[in-house]
Order: sequence, then structure tokens, then C-alpha cells
Amino acid sequence: MPIAVLPLRAVMFQILFLLVAIAVESFIFKKKLHLSGRTSIEYATSINLFSTIIGWIAFFFFLPFLPFKLQAQLINFILFNNFATHLGFSLLRVYLDLVLFALLTFILIICLEVFALEFLINLNKFSLRSTIENQRETENYRAKHSPKTVLDSNKSNSILTANVYSQTFILLILFLIQRFSYLNPK
Repeated sequence: MPIAVLPLRAVMFQILFLLVAIAVESFIFKKKLHLSGRTSIEYATSINLFSTIIGWIAFFFFLPFLPFKLQAQLINFILFNNFATHLGFSLLRVYLDLVLFALLTFILIICLEVFALEFLINLNKFSLRSTIENQRETENYRAKHSPKTVLDSNKSNSILTANVYSQTFILLILFLIQRFSYLNPK
């Protein structure tokens, strides 16, 4: 009988990171895309939930195709925050694999979020309720802040900037968590 393990710490960190990413990215969307506060929060929430769900599905789909040692390494690191150096990998190789994995993940997240933003913008154009409701809100915001159109041609740049800021903030949180976990050993 297989043992079921529920990584509550990983789930809680994922929720924390989603909340941080949504807050940071909605602020960037509001400033760079000249959206209203409500619309920028809706876009940031939808985009981050979409990319997170697709990311976890891809992780669990491609995991069985990896060599066993790499599977164990990824599961130990992502779900339990451990480096499994006892599996025959040197620490340098673990760090290089981790950097490559993080870079690939970042690029894929950017691509997914650009696609999701385009989809949301097109969906928002066709929604009658949203059009009437958001039009007033957006016009009020534009009248106060910018004469530009609501969405410029810098959507990709905005996604990239928002992700760089949110991922940097998340890395800072991870370093602080790691630092305090070393100060308080169990």
C-alpha cells in the first residue's frame, strides 16, 4: 500500500507566493497598462492561477519520464525543500540543474502569461456586463492618469516586468525563510 504524503508546507508556500505575485503584478499592470485597480487585480489573479495550475500539471506529467535520481531530487527540493545530495549528485550539479530548471520555468511562465493576458483582454472585449461596468471604471482612471489607450503595445513588456518583480520578491522571501530556518534548528 503506497504511503500518501501531503506536503502542507509546499501548499502553504504556494498560496503565499500566489498572493505575493498577484499583489506585485496587479500593481505593475495598473501602472504600465493603465488599467483600473479592479481590472488589474482580476487579470493578475487569473493569469497567476492559470500559470500555476498549468505548471503543476506539467510537473506531474513530465516527472515520470525523468530518471529516478532526478525525480527524487526534484520531489525532495520542490515539495520538501531538501537537497538530496546522497543520491549521487554533486552539490554543484544540483545547483546547476536548479538554475536551469528555474530559468526554463520562468520563460515558460512568461509565455503562458502573455497568452493568458491576450485571452483575457479578448474575452473582456466581448463580455457585455464587463464592458459596461469596466468602461466607466477605466474611463475614470484614464481621465485622472493618462490619455493613452487602456492597453498599449507593451503587454509583453509589462508581463516580463511584473514577473521579474514578483519573482524577485518571492526569492527574497525564500532567502529570508531559509535564513530564519537555519537560525532556529529543529
